[in-house]
Amino acid sequence: MNLTVPHVLTVVFVAGALLNAATAVLAWRHRTRTPAARALSAAAASLAVWAAVCAPQNLPLPQGLHDGLTYASFATILGAVVSLHLLARFVVDPHLRLSRAHVAHLVAVPAAVLLAVATDPLHHLVFTRIVPLGHAPWYDDRFGPLFWVHTAWCYLLLTDAAVRLARAWLTGSAVLRPQAGGLLLASTFPLAGNVAVLCGAHVLSGQDLTPLFFTLTGLLDAWVVLRLGLLRTVPVARAAVLETIDDHVVVIDAEGTVVDVNASGRAFLAARRPDLPADPVGVAASQFLTHRALADLTRGPLDYVLEYTPGYHVSVKVTALTDRRGRALGRVLVARDITDLVETRRRLEELQARLSEEAVRDPLTGLHNRRHLDPAAAQLLRLASPDGPVGVLVVDVDHFKSVNDRYGHAVGDEVLVAVAHALRAAAREGDLVARTGGEEFVLVLPGARPGTLARRAEDVRAACAAVRVRTPADTVRRTVSVGTASVTDPGTGLADVLARADAALYEAKESGRDRVVHSRDAQPADRG
Repeated sequence: MNLTVPHVLTVVFVAGALLNAATAVLAWRHRTRTPAARALSAAAASLAVWAAVCAPQNLPLPQGLHDGLTYASFATILGAVVSLHLLARFVVDPHLRLSRAHVAHLVAVPAAVLLAVATDPLHHLVFTRIVPLGHAPWYDDRFGPLFWVHTAWCYLLLTDAAVRLARAWLTGSAVLRPQAGGLLLASTFPLAGNVAVLCGAHVLSGQDLTPLFFTLTGLLDAWVVLRLGLLRTVPVARAAVLETIDDHVVVIDAEGTVVDVNASGRAFLAARRPDLPADPVGVAASQFLTHRALADLTRGPLDYVLEYTPGYHVSVKVTALTDRRGRALGRVLVARDITDLVETRRRLEELQARLSEEAVRDPLTGLHNRRHLDPAAAQLLRLASPDGPVGVLVVDVDHFKSVNDRYGHAVGDEVLVAVAHALRAAAREGDLVARTGGEEFVLVLPGARPGTLARRAEDVRAACAAVRVRTPADTVRRTVSVGTASVTDPGTGLADVLARADAALYEAKESGRDRVVHSRDAQPADRG
């Protein structure tokens, strides 16, 4: 038997059917890995049946059988086109959830086409007529208006798939781009081949080679699956990350409109901004974001902390979204709830401040201690001048040891506390009062000239002499002795001035106690 072109084409179509069937089985084995595997398996299975249906049509058949196979091929064509469309959708977004409207569209249109095909002998709107020929391709199929409607719809689905793959190839991740590029290249074979067939470019005795072009698509898709690891390295998509993190994520386009918000962000807005729509997508971002979040990002991402509503603090990062050419596409804002962290930090700061204050306070009297006196007094002394002298009083409780010996340390402590109250009451704004140890206290009086220093020292002595501490046995009173010194030189050290005041205090003790003695530099010009 001579091997003719129709016979060769029949063998090629059968081979194409077998290759597509093998691809369908291979993809089906990976169906649990990604929805793209199911779509690829369905597409390959449809292509296998299509090629198998078209294989005998390359040979002379009775018209009834030819017409039946021709009409049957529509089911396989529609299955292949819909599956390839879904394959592209699931490759771009493996976690895609098709809307009910889209599913209804993908079901209703093929159902309507198949109904028209089944009733075509009644209305001849799919094929106006099918004329037998005495040579290959054996029949001349004349297309009716519904055939072209069906064809246009298939082209729209395939074009949509190609556009999505092209966008993923241009803007996708390093993992996604080779996969999308391979599938995009595969989609060009049936588009180019089918255009050539429909435009009347009869090649190889005018046979319809469209199934073979789709077979090339199936084989290239299989290569992408096996060699580029589509089913093993499907990119992690939006739902796998954004919907499972606790951070609030808002995506904004270049015009300032919200285009996406994750579940945490929606819950946050629902709780904090009930005035906004339940679905914030499509809302102007300026309605709930600050000017800072929408500021210029040419200098890089923005990081800041914001009290969004009273008592609710967030850490905000705003990052620009750009295409491969650096053109602005929008921005993504990620906000993290740090309210607990801010509250903890506030409490730590309060505790630190309290501990720092306690470290420079005398725990018994509440006055500052020597640790605070030394640097604070040194700073005041540096302000001394002839026109603005600084006075220093050293105060010592007279016969304090006898109080402890007679009444006990608890009463002694009460006396010290009462004296401290009297000293604090005698102090003025800007004065420094400290307990330096035991029963001794120091007062630093900025701006006290010798006459003023003398009067105030006497006031201090009299206030302390008026202190009374009641006990079950009797009332305890004690006097104090006071030594003073005055500083007019800002270079004078604290140790020097305290030494002079201590010497005056010693003289007061030696001369009878309950009195004020001034060092030589603190002698008042007059006592009035």
